[in-house]
Amino acid sequence: MILNVENVTKTFTGKGKSKTVANDNLSFRINKGEIFGLLGQNGAGKTTLVNQILGVLTPDSGDIHLLGKSILESPARARSICSVQPQSQVPLGFLTPKQAVTLIGKMRAGKTFDPKRVEMLFEALDMGEWANREGEKLSGGARRLTAFCMAVVVPGKLVILDEPTNDVDPVRRRLLWQVIRNLTDDGTSVILVTHNVMEAEKVVDRVAIINQGRLLAEGSPSEIKRSVSNQMRMELSLSEELADIEMPSWVLSAHRNGARLLFSVDPSYVSSSLDWAKAQEDKGLVIDYSLSPTTIEDAYIELTSREVIES
Repeated sequence: MILNVENVTKTFTGKGKSKTVANDNLSFRINKGEIFGLLGQNGAGKTTLVNQILGVLTPDSGDIHLLGKSILESPARARSICSVQPQSQVPLGFLTPKQAVTLIGKMRAGKTFDPKRVEMLFEALDMGEWANREGEKLSGGARRLTAFCMAVVVPGKLVILDEPTNDVDPVRRRLLWQVIRNLTDDGTSVILVTHNVMEAEKVVDRVAIINQGRLLAEGSPSEIKRSVSNQMRMELSLSEELADIEMPSWVLSAHRNGARLLFSVDPSYVSSSLDWAKAQEDKGLVIDYSLSPTTIEDAYIELTSREVIES
């Protein structure tokens, strides 16, 4: 086991002595050579938890053990063991990606640093065209990939990646996921911090869903999906973002994001779902639609919806 988070709670005090519980009694474990997804909306408490794993923040209660030793007792040790790609963009200034990644590699590995590692990463991510371009002249995606390489050029036993695919194009995003999976071949563990639930489902071994500081579910993607029952999901692309569609009574839960509409239904209503979707298409309200088994995104939506209702 690489990491053991035990009953961690962290509260912040705001103006007028108001309190915000960022992490509420969180507990989970991460195994050696595992990609662990930490999923949640912005403000769910993910970054606060990461900062405690790194020893930057101290929990109000609970403890975190990294390779068997408490981070509270030795925060500096935690930072030496972990490699991190932060959510914010790394300021490169006039450094080129090759210079920045090489510099970090030498700082972490010293005389044992192998420059071929930089070349291997750039080739794996198809970054050759940017390797010697000044950081100020790079696109957001190129800077994001550079920050990823800086985090993994000499990876620690635990690599923490906070939204690593932001601004990255679809082709290199797929290449990046392969590099992340390759990291685990030598026993390196990875924490993937993201709100992109659909993307995470394809790469993680286990996942924890966090909402408003609380852990709602933990397990493999298949275990998480089974936890919300055997449902089907209907996805529709609306002709207009403001299109007004009345939902049928048999819809179990619905979620809308712009012109994208998702809802879940009981398998017994598959035929009704298809007939209804076809009717919306005939009216010109829907461009296309699909029906498929439940995804982890559906589980995420249902679990967080339950949390709101219970609150």
